[in-house]
Amino acid sequence: VAFENAAAVASGIESAQRALARRNGMADGEVEIVVFAGDGGTYDIGMQALSGALERGHNFLFVCYDNEAYMNTGVQRSGATPFGANTTTSPAGKESFGKAQKRKDMTAIAVGHHVPYVAQAVASQWYDLSRKVSAATSSEGPAFLNVLTDCPVGWGHEPRLMPKVLNAAVDSLFWPLYEVVDGRYAL
Repeated sequence: VAFENAAAVASGIESAQRALARRNGMADGEVEIVVFAGDGGTYDIGMQALSGALERGHNFLFVCYDNEAYMNTGVQRSGATPFGANTTTSPAGKESFGKAQKRKDMTAIAVGHHVPYVAQAVASQWYDLSRKVSAATSSEGPAFLNVLTDCPVGWGHEPRLMPKVLNAAVDSLFWPLYEVVDGRYAL
């Protein structure tokens, strides 16, 4: 499907699953529905579909693969791109200091939908990420997991530095690791 439609497609699949369960065509909840979308397909062009699916309470896990820009189309800025960041559409240099807007707090936006499970994780900390995926898929109703990951090309670092770079984002609290379970925050 088109990546901006990921949440809408998941909503349709979840609705079809419930309809089949009502007609005894399958057991309710037999199939876990997991959606993966990048930050562009989540923070920007897919936000409307995601917001609607969260508000309606569709039972699926939405995972945002957040590398802070449209990396697959040439490192273009997105709503996830931090203030001052250098991208091809917000270049830093003599004419500009980089992206002029602050990044959206997509995790807080998901929390604002009052869904059962919302969390932030990072690709370099696998135990925490695995635990949060397990908790998200165990919750009843929609779950949102925002996972910070890098793009060595877009971020301008050697691939082997990925854990160090991502852990620095966590340690500096640029990307705090937390979860919100039924409205309760845990850092």
